[in-house]
Amino acid sequence: MSQEPNTSQPIITDIKRIAVCGGSLGRERRSYVRGQVVDVGITDLMKADGLWDLVTGLFKGDETKITPFLDFSLAPVRKPVLKLEVNDTTGKLIYTSGKIKADEDGFFSCEIRDKLPVGSHDFQVILEGLDSFRQYSKDLAHLNATENSILGRTTIVGKGKLRIIAEDYQGIVVTSDIDQTYLATDIHSGKGKFSALFETPNQKQALPGMPELYRELRINLENAPLAFISASPHFFRRTMLATIAKDNIHIESLHLKYLEGTIKGVFDKVIDTIFNPLTFFQNGFKPAWSRTKKFLGASYQSLFDQMSYKLSILLYDRIYLPTNSKEILLGDNTESDYMIFTLYQLICMGKLSGDELEEYLYQLNFLGRDAITRDAAKKIRLYAEEILRIHGPKNPVSLTLINRTIHGPSELDMIQKVKDALPEGVFETEFSKRPPFYGTEGAMGMAILLENHGYLDPNQILSIIAGMIGKVLEGKLVDETFILKQLDELTLPQEAEGTRAKIKENLKSAFLN
Repeated sequence: MSQEPNTSQPIITDIKRIAVCGGSLGRERRSYVRGQVVDVGITDLMKADGLWDLVTGLFKGDETKITPFLDFSLAPVRKPVLKLEVNDTTGKLIYTSGKIKADEDGFFSCEIRDKLPVGSHDFQVILEGLDSFRQYSKDLAHLNATENSILGRTTIVGKGKLRIIAEDYQGIVVTSDIDQTYLATDIHSGKGKFSALFETPNQKQALPGMPELYRELRINLENAPLAFISASPHFFRRTMLATIAKDNIHIESLHLKYLEGTIKGVFDKVIDTIFNPLTFFQNGFKPAWSRTKKFLGASYQSLFDQMSYKLSILLYDRIYLPTNSKEILLGDNTESDYMIFTLYQLICMGKLSGDELEEYLYQLNFLGRDAITRDAAKKIRLYAEEILRIHGPKNPVSLTLINRTIHGPSELDMIQKVKDALPEGVFETEFSKRPPFYGTEGAMGMAILLENHGYLDPNQILSIIAGMIGKVLEGKLVDETFILKQLDELTLPQEAEGTRAKIKENLKSAFLN
């Protein structure tokens, strides 16, 4: 008689409190650490502290099973009171924060103004208490109902890496998008976006050659920092960290979008209007209605769009980078990366500032979308003013590369869209000598352009191409024939044609052997 298979799910018996951070990057005199404190349902086996990786916030073995959908249900801890400790590589304590009060959704940020030594340091987030009676009552109810609960016993709830670079650092910082730049995420259909919620790290596939490209860049640029920015929701964080680790990519930081913040912003605005109607209608009904439509439309679009979010993150991170550091930006053509990266350069150069910048952003309609609210425009303006105060007007971007997928415009079309969206004459005046970005196809095109600008050597291009072989791109197997065909069809500037020819010659020789 055959036995029925055991299909029972593990029984959740307790709660573990963790802080998910994901690393940070700063300079000697100014850095920061961000994260979120959440409660995770655990089984009896998962009570073993030694089996938890507090850097990723994952229990041993879960790095292959975690999905964004599983993390969607994580319970934010209301208003935890925290402390941050930073230790150098020898374990010596080099910084202790004061009390850090997180918000109602468990999000916290700690800015460090003390001078820290250059290097990669370890930080830990310590839970000291709660500033919410509701959360305290919830915890008390759980403790009363759960025998031998570990909730409340753990004080160190999260760990991470804080890399500090010298104030006089003149090297490169690499910032990359994720979807359709690093990962082959199907973001072009509702089915693809929905499926992404249920993908484990092993199911998330990198675009052929991109993991190799990130690794080769770090080698050739003498351990240049790498930061990822994605408009994916924040509950993708643990899955993304596990995916990046699976692909053997070392990163300094990972930025994801806080969707609930947008929703909460709409709610707060509605409440404010209800309780302050005179202020709302002070200029008449028609202007008030116009502002409302603009705000709600931009807020809705910002749930899906990237403009406001990515531009804000780029500017915010620039505040914490050394004045003379240079940046390489990597993105794709499926959304607004090329426009965002162009605006970032113009803002850092001081070509758009003050009231002009704020009004321009508020009125900006790109790709048929109003994606920047008045509040977001004000925030971006403040970041811009802080950057100009600290660093002065200068373009920190050395090279911007946009992955030209089949789902977006060509390089010429991207340039035209940017020209049309910018104030008249700005593009021609500021980018007459050097384009704000180059559009090319995939890791191979990016590698050739990086070599052409001195950031890779020819042998590294071949290593990146070797990493592409055997992978699948847009349903096609990447083999020798595919490689040679794509090499011939790559979008490249005239100055990179010599590199293309040399690589083609080397590949033909290698494939014949």
